[in-house]
Amino acid sequence: MEWKYVKELKSVNLIDDYECLVKYVFCDSFRNCVIANNGGRPSKKAFDTDKVKERELKSFLSFNKEDRETVWKIFDWNNDELTNKYVPFAIDNYGNLICFDANNDKIVFVNHEDMSVEIIADNFNDFMNGLYE
Repeated sequence: MEWKYVKELKSVNLIDDYECLVKYVFCDSFRNCVIANNGGRPSKKAFDTDKVKERELKSFLSFNKEDRETVWKIFDWNNDELTNKYVPFAIDNYGNLICFDANNDKIVFVNHEDMSVEIIADNFNDFMNGLYE
């Protein structure tokens, strides 16, 4: 898979700092993805949920605090609604969130307007393997 608009991760410690903030430990494959493709847009963007086919990923969120679309800003904007149950790592073109479910590590789609949740994959690897063009 090719990636566009990758922003070099300033420090791996930013991932650790975010984990402390959200009280969630990311899997190694996600950490490695962030280190290599921080804030990037994968060439395969389409994904299916348990309710809707062909949703489209815009980009992964950056862990650099000064970038435009970051995990830090999304946390600040949505902390009350997400209540540490969902940990956002990507967004779609409409501001909806792709998140880890902190209770079971599933990957879920969270509609930002009504906070409804759709299941995408059982884990991060399945999510990445399920992306298509």
